[in-house]
Amino acid sequence: MRVSQNDVISLDMNAAMLLVLIVLLRAMVSGIVTPVSNGLDQLVRAASSTCDVLPLEVLFSWASTPELDLVEYTREGKKSYKLSKAHTQLRNRVPPILVLYIPGWWNTPTDESSETLVKALLYKSPLILVLDTRATFCRGYVGSASRVSSISQKVYKFIKNIHSEGYPTSSIHLIGFSLGAHVAGMTGKLVKSRLNQKIGKITALDPARPCFTQLPQYRLNKKDANFVHVIHTSAGILGIEHPIGHADVYVNGVSSPQPECKERAVSLECDHAQSWKIFSASINNDRTLLGRKCKSWNELSNGRCSGNETSVGYGCNTKTRGMFLHKTQEVARKIWTFNPFDIRTWWVS
Repeated sequence: MRVSQNDVISLDMNAAMLLVLIVLLRAMVSGIVTPVSNGLDQLVRAASSTCDVLPLEVLFSWASTPELDLVEYTREGKKSYKLSKAHTQLRNRVPPILVLYIPGWWNTPTDESSETLVKALLYKSPLILVLDTRATFCRGYVGSASRVSSISQKVYKFIKNIHSEGYPTSSIHLIGFSLGAHVAGMTGKLVKSRLNQKIGKITALDPARPCFTQLPQYRLNKKDANFVHVIHTSAGILGIEHPIGHADVYVNGVSSPQPECKERAVSLECDHAQSWKIFSASINNDRTLLGRKCKSWNELSNGRCSGNETSVGYGCNTKTRGMFLHKTQEVARKIWTFNPFDIRTWWVS
């Protein structure tokens, strides 16, 4: 077999391209390189494009995660401790239903999403846990997404530890926002494969789409818990569009922006956040999140679902199955003009 000079050059170029790809991959996973963009929309597109060309099996297995903290909230206050030691801190204090919230990209245990959820959840349980993901999710998006698998390993070890002390996995409720939803899903997979058990419930708040459209073994699906409840608010953009749970709730359908976000110059982040806002509101009032069952994707896409209406928020029945459309009530804005001949305008300021 004769090898021509052109063949040698081609091989050298391919090797060089592979080397550049490996260097770029390492840089992005470590958070050194982040996609440059002038806005969130460009950032999302850049992240999606990056994940489309990189070998995802390598991406999700390469990154490491430092030791994480867990923040415990009670009605008396809060304290934090290492996730690896959490089972000893919680010994004999675990409530009947253990709720663990896993924040998303650039979210923290003290930001608006965490504080809103915790405040509402404390009305239902005396103790709520929040995973501190700042060391892993407060970096470039691709580098953050690559750590979903390694974070889930640490959460799994915590669950394994409390389970070994007699706590049932069926009494665990994981709530995850954005990237946190996939951490919950991956944790559920580990519990199922290694303990031959299942997490009781996963609530996924607008599970992240960029980097998670391929390889279902690296993202949430309905096999990850006894009941997987998904709330979609930026379907097809920041959030996954297709149904991946037992009950998938689409807030105002599959189009963006959400009514509350229409006046924003960039609505994507606002749309994404509506998932935790509306779920938090439903914790103390089931009527804030009612959904009409959709018989088909076509019905959902057209925004006209013909099934029965049911509660699909925090109090959603764990036997609920299917796709549901929730339509928020947009407040009509009226401009009042004083009219001396119309008595109704006399007391309007």
